[in-house]
Amino acid sequence: MRLCSYVVKFDVGLAPNPFWGVCTLAVCTPNHMGIRTQKGDWFLGTQPVHKGAKLIYAMQISEVLPFEAYYVDPRFEKKKPKRKGPWQERCGDNMYYRDDKREWQQHPTFNHTEPSHIRQDLKHPYAFIGETFYYFGENAVDIPLAYQGLIRKRQGCKCRHDPETVDSFLHWLAQTFEPGIHGDPGDRPRDQQSAIELTV
Repeated sequence: MRLCSYVVKFDVGLAPNPFWGVCTLAVCTPNHMGIRTQKGDWFLGTQPVHKGAKLIYAMQISEVLPFEAYYVDPRFEKKKPKRKGPWQERCGDNMYYRDDKREWQQHPTFNHTEPSHIRQDLKHPYAFIGETFYYFGENAVDIPLAYQGLIRKRQGCKCRHDPETVDSFLHWLAQTFEPGIHGDPGDRPRDQQSAIELTV
């Protein structure tokens, strides 16, 4: 088991997407970098340093799915973005599929619509699924001093951590919080009619 940490630049509910009973990560730094994980590994996402580097979320990976499998899996139907839905539905991350010619297509969405964003998303087209997760969003919590070394403070992912520190951190997390959602995304749209156009 390993833990990969990175900075969540924009916490809008897109990446990670903690809604509908499972946390997913499909269009963010770990995906763009092609981070290789297996069942049981963890992702840890924190705020940028200028915001305090607090813990936004942690999730344990239960499976990794190719985008085309993610898109057609009925478990994740609600993860498909809905342009006219409430903000929780508009920021769905299940947005890529192959057509009859095996060419990539994008489900209608407000997010990642620029060609450069699409190319980046499709470079490593896999979605990480987390059935066990802790999502804090706007209620991001301070990470104890003993675990500050787990925090990634710049762009990219950090996957090499002391195993004992990782184990201790996960024990602290499980003893201190219940799994699930503990707050709404910190950068979500306050105007329910507004759209989001951000690169994550």
